Amino acid sequence: MSTRPAISKIIYSRGLISDPSNLQGLKTTILQGPNLTREIVDSVFDNDLLNSGGTYGIPDTGDPVQVDFLEIDHELGTTKITLYNRAIMLFQTNEEIYKRIHRLCCIIENWAEHSDIRGERKAVANKGHQEASPVPTQDSVYQLRVALLETNPLIWRRFVVPSSVTLHRLHLILQRVMGWTNSHLYSFKIGADEYAMPDPDNELYELPFKNSKRVKLSQLLKKKGQTFQYVYDFGDNWTHQLVVENIFPRASFTPYLSCLGGERACPPEDCGGVHGYAELLRTISDPRNEDYAEIMTWLGGHFDAEAFDIETINNRLDSMYVR
Repeated sequence: MSTRPAISKIIYSRGLISDPSNLQGLKTTILQGPNLTREIVDSVFDNDLLNSGGTYGIPDTGDPVQVDFLEIDHELGTTKITLYNRAIMLFQTNEEIYKRIHRLCCIIENWAEHSDIRGERKAVANKGHQEASPVPTQDSVYQLRVALLETNPLIWRRFVVPSSVTLHRLHLILQRVMGWTNSHLYSFKIGADEYAMPDPDNELYELPFKNSKRVKLSQLLKKKGQTFQYVYDFGDNWTHQLVVENIFPRASFTPYLSCLGGERACPPEDCGGVHGYAELLRTISDPRNEDYAEIMTWLGGHFDAEAFDIETINNRLDSMYVR
């Protein structure tokens, strides 16, 4: 029976540097003891990273250069992995090593984002770090947070997208980030204007929607802190609130179409909106409820409202083509 060598500590450093030979000043997360979660350890072995020590990527592309550094201490020694320009490499090559490193980085970043144990995190200001861009361009990346309004506890996601995407493309991205199935109509409300897909074959054609395929994110949202709404399924009326948390140069974020974090599962389609979903959860929480068997059959036999699988979401996003 094969055994896995015990991992005692993982140090993960990431950020922007001006000199690829100098990794000082990166934001660092230290994982050891109870913070070295099973999910993180499993990702190391599932992606065969103990046997993947070395330097990857292109260190001389971009100024500043984005870098990820992993140091994994285990009972057989120490494995060190350095990756330059993760976003560029994920975009330009299909080599599996970049995807394997990326998976572990995403899991650690998600842990660090939500960890309450701040003493185990060592954040060092990167003096060469490029500030977030105040004016978006075609080469910018937006960090967005989306929350499904009126859900309690809140269902939310944090993700990044290129500023060049149209609102229709953002709709398709939101479907994958949230977990919807793109089975209904949608609209965006930004300021006083509403955007959707004009369709002469449906009754909404006469409504004053602007064409969501003809406007890009960067044309409507110019600065950090702006908010807007996304409504999916005009029957169930799932209303999402989005906020622009930050704007970055494209080369500084990894990757530029990615889910960074979130909590809880997407509700099932056609369950009656927020109130119908709340009733569904009450029903399946009590096997003695007279509707329990029927609802569980409709759900396919299982539903975990607390489930959130960032790797599955990012696998969905990996299959999307964005420019």
